[in-house]
Amino acid sequence: MKLLLFPALFALVSAVRYDGYQTLSIQPRDETQLKFLSSLESKLDGKVSFWSHPRTTQRSTDVLVPPRFLDEFKELLESVGLEFSVMINDVQALIDETTRSQEIDAAADFDYSVYHTYAEIQQWTADIATQYSSMVERFQIAESGEGRQINALKISTGGFGTRKAVYWQGGIHAREWISPATLMYITNSLLENYGIDADVTEILNTFDFVIVPSLNVDGYAYTWSDDRMWRKTRSINAGSLCRGVDPNRNYPYQWGGQGASTNPCYSTYRGPNAASEPEVAQTTQWLLDSNKDYVCFIDFHSYSQLWLAPWSYSATAVLPQEKDDHDAASAKAVNALQSVYGTSYTYGPSARTLYAASGCSEDWGFATLNAKYSYVVELRDTGNYGFLLPEEQILPTGLETYEAVKALCKHMVEEYN
Repeated sequence: MKLLLFPALFALVSAVRYDGYQTLSIQPRDETQLKFLSSLESKLDGKVSFWSHPRTTQRSTDVLVPPRFLDEFKELLESVGLEFSVMINDVQALIDETTRSQEIDAAADFDYSVYHTYAEIQQWTADIATQYSSMVERFQIAESGEGRQINALKISTGGFGTRKAVYWQGGIHAREWISPATLMYITNSLLENYGIDADVTEILNTFDFVIVPSLNVDGYAYTWSDDRMWRKTRSINAGSLCRGVDPNRNYPYQWGGQGASTNPCYSTYRGPNAASEPEVAQTTQWLLDSNKDYVCFIDFHSYSQLWLAPWSYSATAVLPQEKDDHDAASAKAVNALQSVYGTSYTYGPSARTLYAASGCSEDWGFATLNAKYSYVVELRDTGNYGFLLPEEQILPTGLETYEAVKALCKHMVEEYN
């Protein structure tokens, strides 16, 4: 597949730089230390950035700290006996290493081993639909708050009709670049192996697919132009100088509960109301209006190497009666993933495995769209690079995750075929 545009591309020239910023990995030992970390998160959001949230002693909390606060922040942790290590010594140096500095050769095949801009991803959707025109249709599923197209792919080997369907999306959080990269790799792998790999052929002959490689396109474009670590949409929030809503706290199921902030300046801001973001409102409405029986919904994120099922909104809510089926399918997926490079994933109900977060995609996918196998997948890694996964890990991440979703889809073929 060729890239057909871009007379000139650019390196990331970020208005926000992270020279001297460090990411610290903090390990709370008990509930007292966990509560202290939680209080720091609520008090210091905006001064430091919590890459992961202090919800459990079973997992470290990773915090991005600017140089002007480093000494004071480390002393504060030491004063209460909190153990920490330096995860990333200089965040800007790692940003520079993981950002493309050369133009793309417009005549070259699409390179799945590098990160791509918003425009390149949208062009990829057009090119792959042309390349596999007999079974792929590109369409605009939504328009972003800033007026960008959000393009999707329908994949069907029998016409997009009455078959059960699978929906996958990536890039809901802007800084999680490995998510769109992995979803594009998986999509291409499925298409190029149709008619060659018996399992893939059976999967694509059983299910129709809808794939959105990049959902939060405004935020993603902003990570290339202004701030590599931006997470949210780029909405203007009335009465606040802080922009953006966390689209994965904005879904219209159990909106406004735990793990979602009411403060527009916070990274987990839920928005003024459910589905306030056009990226969420329009994609969910399209799915509901499509008259398809969805059996799978996956939202690809990074990082932590987790395969998470409902519920996300509460760690105490009664789990779905399908919990055992969720676990069985998850186990097949993570075992297939691990068989490639030995990468270990943890699976389980989202809030009980990670932390509670309301208004999230996989809860909506399960409860409202009625997709039985609804998951959030947190891709590589577990803390060496966080959101700044080096490009040399793109293809390994893509390949192992491809094997995981194949195993999941084979499980669904056995159940529904």
